[in-house]
Amino acid sequence: MKRFFSLSTIPCLFLGLLYLSSCVTTSASMGAKSIKAPYASSLRTVKTYAWYQPEPPAEPEYLKGYKPALHRNLVQAIEQQLEKKGYTKAESNPDVLVAYDVSVSVPLEKDKSENFSEGFGYSYGYMSGYRYDYGHSDMPGYRSVDLFKEGTLIIDLIHPRSKMLLWRGWAEGAVDFNDGANAIENRVEEVLEQF
Repeated sequence: MKRFFSLSTIPCLFLGLLYLSSCVTTSASMGAKSIKAPYASSLRTVKTYAWYQPEPPAEPEYLKGYKPALHRNLVQAIEQQLEKKGYTKAESNPDVLVAYDVSVSVPLEKDKSENFSEGFGYSYGYMSGYRYDYGHSDMPGYRSVDLFKEGTLIIDLIHPRSKMLLWRGWAEGAVDFNDGANAIENRVEEVLEQF
């Protein structure tokens, strides 16, 4: 004897599927290229910014094939794009702090947990001494740098007093480490147009 679903079971099946899909969906799994912290107040009031870490705390140690020009191009492109959007660089009391990372593959001997703060991995920013130590408080869709494809440009906005991540945007695998200033500017624009 064949059994067919009755019309009364269809709503239950639909609700069950809806419940299961909400359990596993994050912004990352939906293909999002940015996330915002649930504790972040409106970012529309942001008018000024400063770098989270204006100068590297240590001398850069670039791996073979990586060039310091990429860091300079990224900083310049991020500042230009923020200014185009109407934000002003502040010497004191900024509304947000800005940081960037570009994920890289590293030799096994350098890929050790004791080299990183919790939640962070080796990145181009790290080679320049830019290893950040700000919180993300279980931000939905958050991934540490080492979980992104090599060449992913990540730009973070951080609350200046609490040092908590407010917004993260990225372009997965978008940066070629030999890219010039124009290509980097296009990648930065791609990330910041989501903000």
